[in-house]
Amino acid sequence: MARILILGGLGFVGSNLAEDLVSKEHELILLSRDNKKTQNMSNVIDKVKIEYGDIISFSWLEKIVLKHEPDVIFHLAGQLTTYESFEKPLYDVDVNSKSTLVLLETIRKLNKSCRFILGSTFWVVGRPESLPINEETPGNPLNIYAADRLASENYCKIYHRVYDVDALVMRLTNTFGIREQYDNPRKAALNYLIYRGYKGQTVPIYDKGRFFRDYIYVSDVVSAAETIMEKGKSGECYFVGTGVKTWFYEIGRWIEELTGGKVVYVESPEFHKRINVGNIVIDNTRIKSLGWDWKVSVKDGIRMVLEYYKKMDIS
Repeated sequence: MARILILGGLGFVGSNLAEDLVSKEHELILLSRDNKKTQNMSNVIDKVKIEYGDIISFSWLEKIVLKHEPDVIFHLAGQLTTYESFEKPLYDVDVNSKSTLVLLETIRKLNKSCRFILGSTFWVVGRPESLPINEETPGNPLNIYAADRLASENYCKIYHRVYDVDALVMRLTNTFGIREQYDNPRKAALNYLIYRGYKGQTVPIYDKGRFFRDYIYVSDVVSAAETIMEKGKSGECYFVGTGVKTWFYEIGRWIEELTGGKVVYVESPEFHKRINVGNIVIDNTRIKSLGWDWKVSVKDGIRMVLEYYKKMDIS
């Protein structure tokens, strides 16, 4: 049994990961800015510790790590939309880069082994020259959020190389599933589209849906995170995705099939075009070498999200 600290532990990926780790009898400490998302952990709320605070209160963050002396830290918190990173660029540096540096420095001060796993994003690559992309594809971020995440990845590499800190990077492709935001068109595009269909509304898809991404359901991200925690090689970066192209016109067809929604094709906004990374699919050979593989197809994942909306009576 390990003592595991999760930043962003009440959020989308964090809460799904925490719930699964609790079922495996690990000791969980969750960090969250406030209690607005405690419902995400309602099934196991009595089995976890929650510390409330802002991770850019760096002295507080350091104290929490030194107080609990975790065996593993997952950094899954931060400002998570490209739009917000342009609206609050200095805050983005604090929450997405400086927080990582504070954690690595604190781990260096601990007189014990602590595995640090940074949650990063495919956005760090930018618009790739060829597909599929992998961990060796050069990073050329097109937005501030991605630039700050790439900086954090480099901090992990540096602290591993210079100080032997047990740091790894978990670089996620487009993730969707239960507990993700569903009413924010600027974040979590697939969950937003599923929700629109669930409500019987129009489902707006850019540019006739003629582009693809590598979508992965959250339960597969959870199993990947646990595989990296248990088997990942210190200092490595692991891309987490299916390696399967999911075209947006396919997504539109599935949503129409499964809901009362109707797809409407719209032109992408000018700002989106400036930061858009284009088509993305990854080569997941490295994480599959650890014995991991994905299980949930995108269409099945859409079904599961719809069932969740009905079960939770989301209006």
